Amino acid sequence: MISEQLTIYNAAIAIKEYIDANPLSKDTPSDLAAKFKVERHKVLPAFKDLTGDTIKHYQLKKIMNTASHMLLSGVQVKEVAIECGYSKYHNNFTRGFKKVFKMGPDEWLRMKLLEKK
Repeated sequence: MISEQLTIYNAAIAIKEYIDANPLSKDTPSDLAAKFKVERHKVLPAFKDLTGDTIKHYQLKKIMNTASHMLLSGVQVKEVAIECGYSKYHNNFTRGFKKVFKMGPDEWLRMKLLEKK
């Protein structure tokens, strides 16, 4: 029992590290569980205990953090959306960005640029 819990917790750590290293990966939680050889329904609670987020929300935060760096480096919003995997549905990118930063990418960028002045 303890061995299984340790395996699940170690898989949750490995999934977190994988997402951190590959923030734009399109792997689903099921893909990640399979990749690290654990059952999805067992690793999801362990991941949430570890990070405070579901795998999907943690992935979204990492994607949008990467997007924010791209925006600050001068990449246009539409290009950032495409790079982040939102090539067909730009509105979904804006919606995801708002979930993480509480404002759209254009408004967020304006605010950040004003802070730098």
